[in-house]
Amino acid sequence: MHLLVLNDNAPSKGFLNDWGWSLLVAGRTRFLFDADTRGGILLNNAGVLGVSLRGLDFAVLSHWHYDHYGGLSLVGELNPGIPLYAPPGNGTMVRQWGFRVREVTKVGEIETEVWSSGPLNGFEQAVGVETPSGLVVIVGCSHPGVDRLTRAVLEVSGYEKAHLVIGGFHYPSARTLDRLSELAEFIAPAHCSGDDAKAYVRKKYPEKFVEVRTGSVIEL
Repeated sequence: MHLLVLNDNAPSKGFLNDWGWSLLVAGRTRFLFDADTRGGILLNNAGVLGVSLRGLDFAVLSHWHYDHYGGLSLVGELNPGIPLYAPPGNGTMVRQWGFRVREVTKVGEIETEVWSSGPLNGFEQAVGVETPSGLVVIVGCSHPGVDRLTRAVLEVSGYEKAHLVIGGFHYPSARTLDRLSELAEFIAPAHCSGDDAKAYVRKKYPEKFVEVRTGSVIEL
């Protein structure tokens, strides 16, 4: 199984880049978590990585902010009829893009070995994915707190600890990152985590820190 960062705020040579977040999970099932701001960036970067955005099994949206759903129109065009698991929101709009919208209103298993935290604060969800290395928790912006989202996913999936937590942490406090360190073997701050959070994890938990940016590929 591989995690492919199709876009992150941190650029890489040879890739297009903007402010946003999108992660392709490629394993027994293939799904996209969030879709950046522009489909063209996703399409270009997927091509550079040598993967296709067609043939997805489903897509997941963490929350209804444009830097996470902006590229969904292209994803729906390339994958007509696939499910989109999203918090309540702009369902009518994304149905027009070809998705079968499945609103996530509570914690639970949304696909086989894929669990949702449910929309914390009625707003944002994270997911946990079973991998050969253990549970990977994927977050979008973590407005409700990356530690809270991770704990919710652990509780529903039955895991005591995540193998990896990856995504945007929304400029977390040191206390939040300390709590997260107790819940995860590895930590990959991205998108809106901020340089201070990355530096804090790198310094205090060097054995846990995983650096990611646009174009990163993590093998599990």
